[in-house]
Amino acid sequence: MTDSNDSELPKVLVVDDEQEILVALEDLLEDRYRLLSSTSPVAALEIVKANPDLAVIISDQRMPEMPGNVFLARARPYSDADAILLTGYADLSAVVSAVNEGAISGYAAKPWEPEALRAMVAAAAERQKLRAALRFEQSAFLGLMQASADQISVLDRHHRLIRGNHDRVENATAGDVRDKDEAALASGSYSEEDLQSGGEDEDERWTRVRRIPFGVSDSDRHLLKIESDETDRRLAARRLHQAEKLQALGTLAGGIAHDFNNLLAAILGNLELAERSLDKPDRLTRFLANARSAAGRGSAITRRLLSFSRQRDLAAETFRPDEAIRDLEELVARTMAGRVSLTLDLQADGAIHADPGQFELAIVNLCINARDAMANGGEIVISSARAPGPPELAHAGDCIRIAVRDNGAGIPEHLRDRVFEPFFTTKPHGEGTGLGLPMVRAMAEASGGTVTIDSRVGEGTTVTLWFPRLEPVEAAAAVAAQAAETPSLRVLAVEDDAEVRAVLVAHLTGAGHQVIEADGAQAALHALESDAAIDLLVTDYAMPDISGLDLYRVASERRPGLRAILVTGFADVEDGSVPLPVLTKPFTGDQLKATIARVLTPAD
Repeated sequence: MTDSNDSELPKVLVVDDEQEILVALEDLLEDRYRLLSSTSPVAALEIVKANPDLAVIISDQRMPEMPGNVFLARARPYSDADAILLTGYADLSAVVSAVNEGAISGYAAKPWEPEALRAMVAAAAERQKLRAALRFEQSAFLGLMQASADQISVLDRHHRLIRGNHDRVENATAGDVRDKDEAALASGSYSEEDLQSGGEDEDERWTRVRRIPFGVSDSDRHLLKIESDETDRRLAARRLHQAEKLQALGTLAGGIAHDFNNLLAAILGNLELAERSLDKPDRLTRFLANARSAAGRGSAITRRLLSFSRQRDLAAETFRPDEAIRDLEELVARTMAGRVSLTLDLQADGAIHADPGQFELAIVNLCINARDAMANGGEIVISSARAPGPPELAHAGDCIRIAVRDNGAGIPEHLRDRVFEPFFTTKPHGEGTGLGLPMVRAMAEASGGTVTIDSRVGEGTTVTLWFPRLEPVEAAAAVAAQAAETPSLRVLAVEDDAEVRAVLVAHLTGAGHQVIEADGAQAALHALESDAAIDLLVTDYAMPDISGLDLYRVASERRPGLRAILVTGFADVEDGSVPLPVLTKPFTGDQLKATIARVLTPAD
């Protein structure tokens, strides 16, 4: 028996009862194969059992213990090695028998022609190698199908299921599904898409569909289709996104509580001074204006907080980043708690296409990181400009560059490349999740942009967001701030809070409208039944019995064409999310007039 030291060579078993023949075969083949040999077919069977990875078995036909064709047939259950039968006699019946039993793939006559036999062994070893590779691929595919939670299908060009880990092709007859499958087959290119279903009364579900065409020719092309349930991942991403918002809001809370106390002090103080100045119109006007200004600032902060904390699906929009950052200025300033100054230098000329909520969260997170890097105070500068992008965005042309710069401790060079790794943080345990910067980068890359970071220990850090620059999409002309004169209407005002209802009624009557009051939905429906002259319904959204939106739906069934305005303090209820114009609390008389004017203006 001869062994090669190279375990990578194909393993070949040679069996012949004549030792001289074995030596000759070993001399012929040992440079290319790892050889095992035996003069006994009975002993050779034990070798086969111990070496199921044999590539080729070469056996003499005439041997005392058993013929070669019988030996090869008995070896077949233990190994699928290619087999070659050697015979020195014209015993074709044994060869035919061996072929019929599937025991051999070829035979050679003694004496053999050396190069011909070497070529025969090489071809046999290659066939065995291909069979092993095929078995591996089949086993891997079968294991993938059986173990995978994904729905895996192999479809032919007629959209028939050839292989799969399920019984049928879901929605196989749906036109859009079939069209996309056929388009992938025709193009021969990989494609993927995300599909959403459910919503409203059903649970939302997301599915990622990957289409992988394969085949040697167009007529033989098949489609590997993998449908993955992405629902859990999407919901986890949504929860993570919301958790990051809540963490940022928690950071904001202390500063905002302090500022609200200041605002309330200003409002109460000015109202008290106004009461003392009833006989002095100029001073009375000034004090009331101061109180209204302070209340307006508080309203803006509350509205921004509610909008920022709102949980919603991510959706990209085209918007001006400078305007979004200016809207955030007061909110961000409150996170500084007087320790750090905030400066804006906004000169971006253009728009970006991103999710506004993610963009706002990114800016807030960067500012919180910058603040935390300046334990002894300092300055944060948020700047924007139109500029050539980094090399990876060279294809995008001009970019919008948004930089958040601090003069804090800086980041050591050996940590700089790690700050975008999920869950990596340089903050003390319990003070950071390590998810802020990875989410910033994910937001930028999802918008076709990127993030760069420049930092020097002891000098500060600049994190720069790069976005492809777009031309702004200007909104349609807004309703004029001072609404045009509107005709006198008969208005049903529905509000369960008596004080707010009194203000609403006063604004309406001051604008020349006739008002019927209702403190809830039932009273409002009764008024609509008894008064056919009502032109407009102005209703609060959140009421004890049914919501203002449900009230409108019932009322519009009874009075088709009834015009209505929804008044709310909830951020989740906004224009576009409900089929009504929305007036957000707190509101001014002019805002109410403008909304009524919008209701009366026919849609284009």
